[in-house]
Amino acid sequence: MNKFRIAIDAMGSDRAPDVEVRGVLNYLKDHPDDTIVYLVGREQEVRDALRKYNGGKDYHPRIEIVHAPQVVTTHEKPSDALRQKKESSIAIGLNLHREGLANAFVSAGHTGAVMAFSIFTIGRIKDVKRPAIGALFPTLTGSNLVLDVGANVDVTPQILFQFGILGSVFYSVLFDTHRPRVGLLSIGEEEVKGNQLVIKARALYERSDLNFVGFVEGHEILADKADVIVMDGFTGNVLLKFGESVFSTLVKLIKREVKKSPRYMLGAMMMKGAFENVKKHADFEEYGGAPLLGVKGNVIICHGRSTPRAIYNAINVSRKLHAHRLVSRIEERIEAYKF
Repeated sequence: MNKFRIAIDAMGSDRAPDVEVRGVLNYLKDHPDDTIVYLVGREQEVRDALRKYNGGKDYHPRIEIVHAPQVVTTHEKPSDALRQKKESSIAIGLNLHREGLANAFVSAGHTGAVMAFSIFTIGRIKDVKRPAIGALFPTLTGSNLVLDVGANVDVTPQILFQFGILGSVFYSVLFDTHRPRVGLLSIGEEEVKGNQLVIKARALYERSDLNFVGFVEGHEILADKADVIVMDGFTGNVLLKFGESVFSTLVKLIKREVKKSPRYMLGAMMMKGAFENVKKHADFEEYGGAPLLGVKGNVIICHGRSTPRAIYNAINVSRKLHAHRLVSRIEERIEAYKF
């Protein structure tokens, strides 16, 4: 059986490289035979973390440390990083992917830099106008995919339509779903509602064989109306960050109210299991990170605040996307819709 090989940006997260090393070790413990990991980063720092979490040993038979002396910080412009950080963990990790040594690349680093290096290093899928970043949102019945969430602020109707293709293929692979429902975010369900951008994009969807369910309003994003919801990157990024803040704010509000009364505290103790289940359902780490869709490779971008669990799950998702030929399947679908 061919082994799955993955490059991990060991310097990406806010607590790198400890988070990445722990996530990788946990994954290899649960998958003892089929995965090889390239940990890309400053070698001594990575070895120190490996020694800390690997029983005092700075090596592992299925981990190869690839030295990358540079790190892209969150304050750098992606264009500057492209020019000045060619020996960064992001650049070298993506080079491993481009050369076929790794089947996927995972980073919890600078989102803009990962996207810029991905386009520069492995390129876009033929005829894809703009790659998109997808994010999984919890719904009452499972999860839906929202895209774009930050890669493209200015788009055209054709780009919005392509986002639907990218998202539909990804959702099909991840959830083993045939013909997922695709919706387009707007300010009303009626065909005439919305700006000219979404009205023109809707016309493209209606002429396609995608499972298009029409416009989706803001209050329907967490409902069960669509599996894939398409929007421009400006709107998507605002939505993503607002969604992250809502959950954390609700948790703080509940904790504050619970402390006001012994009766509330007793009730909270009795509801602990339910609260934990809700937290798990709404946790952004359940699938590890956000896929960068439309590039000619398997790239997952994790949150800077990722834990080892997020890295673990990102590896798991990457492995599934590789096994199910995500890029090839997107190529086949894009080929059918040329503009």
